[in-house]
Amino acid sequence: MNDKGLVTLKQNIHNETRHEIIFGKVSPGERITESRLTERFQCSRGPVREALIQLEKEGFVVLVPNQGAVVTKISPKEVEDYYTLLELLEGKAVEWSAPHLTAADIKKLTDINHRLKKIAWNDKNPVEKWVPLNQTFHRFFRERCSNEKMNWIIEEIRLRITRHRYTSLAVTALDDYLNDHEAIVDAIRQGDPEKARTAMETHIRRARLVLTGFLSRFPGF
Repeated sequence: MNDKGLVTLKQNIHNETRHEIIFGKVSPGERITESRLTERFQCSRGPVREALIQLEKEGFVVLVPNQGAVVTKISPKEVEDYYTLLELLEGKAVEWSAPHLTAADIKKLTDINHRLKKIAWNDKNPVEKWVPLNQTFHRFFRERCSNEKMNWIIEEIRLRITRHRYTSLAVTALDDYLNDHEAIVDAIRQGDPEKARTAMETHIRRARLVLTGFLSRFPGF
């Protein structure tokens, strides 16, 4: 198998394992062995090990020497802490970027939200389609807020809550998130940076409340 094939295989193993963790097919605390995955995907240990390392970086598993990977639990306190930071930072990113956004920028943001609306939730793995588009929407403001460190800091936080965000998407009505996006764009269109900041803060707070509410009902998740 060539290098491209190995990369694709690693990503397939990563994506399918992540999907099973998010949707509860693999339980928190459950062990995932390399041998189980090599047998399932009919491959060597190399791509399996790389996929597990990527999952550990994203917070889905913890690698244990000679035991494989153990699925992590989501800490409600961790969710609260990270999302509170995101609420402040992403709100400021929108407020600071709003005066610099052009009509063309607003159209791009509107187009992204329109593409998110078109994702069919009866498709296989709709969350996989949603996440990169949603990231593009949020990153738009961070890259234009005239603070070179803002994008880096938020990316660091979002990397650590990958699983939290996927779970949030899996357990909520996404129409609310789309409406939040529209409120952010409308405020920018109206030339009101503070209103745009408040709309983003509301958006991030919604995600936090959805996830903490879910964890309160399923504390062992």
